Amino acid sequence: MGLNKSTVFGLVNTLATYGYLEQVASTKKYRLGITLFEMGNLVLSRIDIRNEAKYLCASLAEKYPATVHIATHSEGEIIYIDKLDAGTSLISASNVGKRAPMHCTGVGKAMLAYLPETYVDQYLRFPLKKLTEKTITTKQGLMEELTEIRRTGIAMDREEIEDGLCCIAAPVLQKDGEPELAISLSFPYGRIKDVDAEEVKRELLTRTKELSARLGYRG
Repeated sequence: MGLNKSTVFGLVNTLATYGYLEQVASTKKYRLGITLFEMGNLVLSRIDIRNEAKYLCASLAEKYPATVHIATHSEGEIIYIDKLDAGTSLISASNVGKRAPMHCTGVGKAMLAYLPETYVDQYLRFPLKKLTEKTITTKQGLMEELTEIRRTGIAMDREEIEDGLCCIAAPVLQKDGEPELAISLSFPYGRIKDVDAEEVKRELLTRTKELSARLGYRG
């Protein structure tokens, strides 16, 4: 890498301090540390639960005129990690791999409601960007919404990220009660009026509760 020895020594010491490397006592050489093993298992478990979520929710994409989204979160944003539809999706805001704000998406609010208070406080230090006329842009409004989500287990996006787009979402919780990911059914251009929204909520909750149980959540 073209770095001098003292710089490399400092980098290696830092990596060893955090467990990414460890030094072999007999040879003084370095090998990969336990932290990388833990991170690898975390990624593996996330991929597994994503695939299980995709399998369990495939029938919802077939039954309703909706697109199923599976998303996780990182640094105050959601990341779409999978998307299921019947081949007639009209939704442009959710390509796999794309990031979006948490406060104006169903999956984002579903996860934000179950993240630690310190995470929410840090997120709310920044202005809540207005994407449509219906986007929640005040701290009080968002906190009231998160309280309701914790009561019902369901988050709604009411044309808050894209005009004409409504979503019903629910989180998949880990053993400690924090969200691993969230799943939503998205209905563009009034299609939500064609379904029984309460039935959709019940079916989605059935699946997210099953997935949460597989992750060890017993709440």
